[in-house]
Amino acid sequence: MMARTSSGHVSSGKDRAFFNWRYIRGKYERRREHRLAFILLWSILLAFLFRTFVVTVGVVNDTSMHPALGEGGYYLVNKYIYHFARPQRGDIVVFRVGQYDTEEQVKRIIGLPGETLQITSGEVYINGRRLDESYAVGATYPDFGPTTVEEDSYFVLGDTRWVREDSRDFGAVPLKNIVGKVKPGEFFPFR
Repeated sequence: MMARTSSGHVSSGKDRAFFNWRYIRGKYERRREHRLAFILLWSILLAFLFRTFVVTVGVVNDTSMHPALGEGGYYLVNKYIYHFARPQRGDIVVFRVGQYDTEEQVKRIIGLPGETLQITSGEVYINGRRLDESYAVGATYPDFGPTTVEEDSYFVLGDTRWVREDSRDFGAVPLKNIVGKVKPGEFFPFR
């Protein structure tokens, strides 16, 4: 069978190679490039979603949580845990003070919703019982309260109590302002 070429000449087809290797190789390379681009885009999307909704890394900017979190140290924030469980006393959490505040702080949960909290002679009392705070450093701070923690809110204090910017100043933190639970530790040996 005779076929016309693009230049108008008649060709029997015998002058063409049986396989056009350049065409096949180019098609394979284009397919591979598309596959790599697809994998790269999905990897970026998954990393973004993971960091936004599941786990992120933070850096300690002050000494309010020393020695649990040293200044300049790194920590992991589990952003997903409080979708399944309620915060507990002793949890170290990342939170925003105001609903629209972008600055995040790190403190320890001391008071739970509905509890009455009071600080007397440097000791924390919850519902009239003294709280054992082996993690607190320099627990000499002025008397405070009594105050009752609102529903769906948590009273937070730093472990280094003389660094004072906590629930004594801005009140209890609503659950909706808690970003996640902190996992302290040395995750990055290089600094």
